[in-house]
Amino acid sequence: MKSDKESLSFGRYLQTIRLEKKISLEQVSQQTRIGLGNLLLIEQENHEQLPAQVYVKGFLRSYAKAIGADGDEVIRRYESCLEVVQKISDSESASKGIGRGIGWKLLMSLVLLIGIIGSSLLAVFFFRQAPNTENPPEQKTAAETEQAVDTQAAQQGLDSDTKPVKAVPEKWLLHVAAVEETWLKVIMDEKDSNQYHLKTGDELELEAVTGFNLLIGNAGGIKLTLNDKPVPISGKSGDVVTIELP
Repeated sequence: MKSDKESLSFGRYLQTIRLEKKISLEQVSQQTRIGLGNLLLIEQENHEQLPAQVYVKGFLRSYAKAIGADGDEVIRRYESCLEVVQKISDSESASKGIGRGIGWKLLMSLVLLIGIIGSSLLAVFFFRQAPNTENPPEQKTAAETEQAVDTQAAQQGLDSDTKPVKAVPEKWLLHVAAVEETWLKVIMDEKDSNQYHLKTGDELELEAVTGFNLLIGNAGGIKLTLNDKPVPISGKSGDVVTIELP
C-alpha cells in the first residue's frame, strides 16, 4: 500500500510537507514572490481560478524549492491531476450533447403526433359538414367509422414508436464512507464544486438533482452508496479515479 504522501495530489502534497516543516504561507510568499492568493489556490487545487499551466508549473517549482520538496514530483502530480480534470470535463460535455439529442428527438415526435391528430380531426370535421347528396346515411356512417379507425391506428402506431421515458428520482442522495485516508472532489448538478480531505471513518451525505461527478484520490479508500444502492469503484488503493453518477 502507498504511503500517505504518495496518495496525495500536488496541492495536498505541498501543503503536507510545508506543515510538517512548520513553514507558513507568508514565508513561502516572501521567498518565492508568489501572492498568497495563488498559493492558496495551489493548495486547494482550484484549477478554474489558477492561471495558465505554464505559470502554474513555474509557481509549483518555486514553492517546492522554498520548502525543500521535489519539484519534478510536484509537476508529475499536477499533470496527472490535469488529465483527470480534463476527463471529467469531456464526460460532462458528452452527457450534455446526449441530453440535447434526446430532447430534440422527443420534441420532433411530439410535433409529428400533434400534426397527425390535428389533420385527422380537421378531415373528420369537413367530412361531417359536407352536404349528403351522393351517399345515403348508411354509407356516411361507415365512412366516419373508417376515418375514426384510421385515426386511432395512426395514433397507436406513433405511440408504439415513442419510447417511454424512464422515471428519474426527484433527488439523488450520495453517502460517502472513508475506509482509508483520501481526498475527494465533488461536482454536483454540473455546477457546485467541493473538495474534502477524508480520514478513516469519516462520512458524507450529499444531495443533487441531476447527479454527481467525482474525482477520488484513493480508489480503495472510499465506499459509495447512491439512493441506498452500493456503487462499484474500479481501482485499487492509491489510484486516482473519476466516477459520474448516476
